[in-house]
Amino acid sequence: MTTMAVEDPVEDSFKKAGEKALSEQADARVLSKLSKGDADRAAERERRKERAAEAANPEEDVGAFNAAQQATAQSVEQALQDLVAKKQEGDKSFPSTRNEIHEAKDAFERLRLAVLGMERAAANASYFLSAYDVRATSDLAKGLREKIDAVQKQVLPRKAFSFSRRKVMRERNAIENTNASAEGGKKSGRSSDQGAGGEGAGAAAPVVEVKGMKVESKENEVVVLSQANATSDDIEICSCSNTTFYVVVDKLAVLRLVNLTNCKVYCGPVDGSLYLEGARACVVMAAAHQVRIHKAVNVDFYVRSRSYPIIEKCSDVRFAPYGFSYEGLEARLQEAKLGEENDLWADVKDFGWLKSTPSPNWSILPAEQRKQETMTT
Repeated sequence: MTTMAVEDPVEDSFKKAGEKALSEQADARVLSKLSKGDADRAAERERRKERAAEAANPEEDVGAFNAAQQATAQSVEQALQDLVAKKQEGDKSFPSTRNEIHEAKDAFERLRLAVLGMERAAANASYFLSAYDVRATSDLAKGLREKIDAVQKQVLPRKAFSFSRRKVMRERNAIENTNASAEGGKKSGRSSDQGAGGEGAGAAAPVVEVKGMKVESKENEVVVLSQANATSDDIEICSCSNTTFYVVVDKLAVLRLVNLTNCKVYCGPVDGSLYLEGARACVVMAAAHQVRIHKAVNVDFYVRSRSYPIIEKCSDVRFAPYGFSYEGLEARLQEAKLGEENDLWADVKDFGWLKSTPSPNWSILPAEQRKQETMTT
C-alpha cells in the first residue's frame, strides 16, 4: 500500500517567502550594479569633458579669430575716417602746428602697429586656420596698409614734414655767415659745422634749403651742430663716413640720418622724430618722440622714445637705454617731455618680421658692452 506525502502548508509558505526574498535580493544587487555602472559612466564622461576642455586652446576658434580680425579692421578704418573728417569738415589747415603734426604721425604709427598685430595673430593661428582664412587675413591687412598710406598722404602731405619757420632771407644770411666762419678751420680737434659746409681747404659751400638743414659728405671729422650754427630745426645728415656728430640744438623737430658708414651720432632731445635710412657699423644715441629705422646693419642704438622703436629691413641691430649727456641736457629732456625712462627702447617692433617667434634682426645690447658719452664744452 502506497503512502502519499502530505505537504505542510506552513513549511510551504516559509519556502515561498524565502525564494521571494532571495529573488528580490538578487534583483536589488542587479539594480545596484546597473545604477553604479551608470554613475561610473556618467562620471567618466564628465572627466573626459574636463580633460578635453583643459587640452583645448580657446584661441583655436576660427569664428572667434575672424571676428577679432574684423573688429580690429573696423577700428582702424574708423580711425582713418575720423582723421579724414577732421581734415575736411573741421579745420582744413589741420594739422598745422608742430604738436598736431606729431600727434597725427603718432596716430598713423599706432594704426600700422594694429595691422602688424593682425598679421602676427594670423601667423600664430596659421596651424588651425584654413588656407582661405589665411589668405583672407593677408588681403585684409594689405588693404588696410594701403588705406593708411593713402590717408596719410591726404592728411600729412610732404609739406607737413617741413618744420622750418625761417624766411628765405634769413636762410641766405645764415649761408653767408657760414661761409665766413668756415674759413676758421678746426679748433680743439672739433669743427663747428656751419650749415652744410665743412672746415678746411677745399670744403664745399654749404647747401641750406628752406625746408631744413643738410649736412653731407663728411669724412674723418668731428662735427658739432649747436644752436649757434644750426639754420633749421629739421636737420638731415647724409652720405658720411668715419665721422662723429654731436647734435645739441635747443629746439630740434626732426633728425634724419641717411646713408652713414662707421659714424657716431650723439644727439640731444628731438621734439619730433628720428628717421634713419641706411646705416652700417654705426653708433646712434638719441632721445625722440618717435624712432623709425630702415636698412640698418650692425648698428648700436641707445635711445629713449615715447613710442616703440620701429625697424624694417634691418639686421644685427642692438638696443640700449639712452647714454648721452651734456650740460643742460636734463632741462631739455623735461622740456621735450622725454624726462622719464620708460624702457620702450627694449620693445622694438620689426615691421619685416611677422612670425610668432622673436625677430632675429635685433637684440638687447649686453650691459657690460654698453657705453656712455659725455660732451664737454
